[in-house]
Amino acid sequence: MLETTYSGLVRITVGALSRIEKHNVVIIGAGPAGLSTSYFLAKLGLEHVIIERGIVGNTWETERWDGFYLVNPNWALRLPGFHYVGTNPEGYLSKQETVQYLNDYAKSFCAPVRTGISVDSLERVDSGYLLSLARGEQIRANCVVVATGAFGGPSIPEFARGISSEITQIHSAHYKNPESLRDGAVLVVGSGQSGAQIAEELHEAGRKVYLSVSKAGRRPRRYRGRDSSWWNFTMGNFDKTVDNVESVEKSRYGASAHTSGAKGGHDIYLRQLSKQGVELLGPVIGASKEYLALATTLKEILKAVDDHAVKWKANVDTYIEANGIQTPPDDSIETPHLQSWPTTETPEKIELREAGIETIIWSTGFKYDFDWIKLTITDERNYPNQRRGVTKYPGLYFIGLQWMYGSKSAQFIGVGEDAEYIANNVASRFG
Repeated sequence: MLETTYSGLVRITVGALSRIEKHNVVIIGAGPAGLSTSYFLAKLGLEHVIIERGIVGNTWETERWDGFYLVNPNWALRLPGFHYVGTNPEGYLSKQETVQYLNDYAKSFCAPVRTGISVDSLERVDSGYLLSLARGEQIRANCVVVATGAFGGPSIPEFARGISSEITQIHSAHYKNPESLRDGAVLVVGSGQSGAQIAEELHEAGRKVYLSVSKAGRRPRRYRGRDSSWWNFTMGNFDKTVDNVESVEKSRYGASAHTSGAKGGHDIYLRQLSKQGVELLGPVIGASKEYLALATTLKEILKAVDDHAVKWKANVDTYIEANGIQTPPDDSIETPHLQSWPTTETPEKIELREAGIETIIWSTGFKYDFDWIKLTITDERNYPNQRRGVTKYPGLYFIGLQWMYGSKSAQFIGVGEDAEYIANNVASRFG
């Protein structure tokens, strides 16, 4: 029996479907990408349904830690028809505020969301598609839009299997808060946006923290009177597409520069964390039961991290001068006396027990899994073959992937542009 409830204006249907349903369009996923696509389909008067394995904004609820904040400010919340209009445009949404924003967005246009429905497989049948669901039901659709998340599932190195079972290992997607971890020291592997923020949070909670660095650069939270995201937006960095970047691979799979929206927005400076007591290590390159092997390139990586910030600021300075913009001088947080920190040589390995490490948090990125789609649809990295979401299979689309078409394809500030493009393509099929 279907059980339909109403949360505000959103119709959320929970429970069994009829054995076979038919729809013009099925959207898989009720996050920013899926909801944005629904918004435009609704404006075009096209019948559709959104099916979601969890709740609206499920990834933000289940795969972000409790102290998570968006990195871009509130003014960058620009889902179609639902731009931020609050009183704190320079603030940053917390995890729960982000989930609430998505729910409020769904309510604003009565999105046809059905929650608690998982898709086991998707295949092409005749001129349409057949979705087989986890509970045995099936849905037939003329068009399917896959909006299952920007990054895929957690990725942990294979060699991690050899580490002693007495050491707790989790991915950053499953970290919640310092209290949820065992007593003892924590090793965070990876210093991209998530890893750097989690390491900082754990350190501030009084935990002994080791941070194995990665090649993610850093950028100041604010520079010359403006948030760094504002400069990126104003200079057109968000408008870069796969057609005008030097390397699509580097853009798509490289780590984002670390900064933070927590505590009102602030810089994360690895050398400063080191000075405060976080022990920085080189990248983890192997493991045995009791120790991890480390690359001895820590100092070179820290220099590259700092050089990233220097280059970014130089680009802003050039833009300011070229456009005659009146701004304050450099107001970013710099600590020149730390440029040589740490001063000791970095080790080639770390003994886990000797260091008191009880937990390893792998902040080592994500990997795509589209094996449930029974079509030849992905490349060698399991990334979908598409052009701005449109695949070679008529009526099959993707939306919201990292650098799917451009820098903002997976961001609140720009996913709507791809969604409108896809919705118009869908409409042309029913012309």
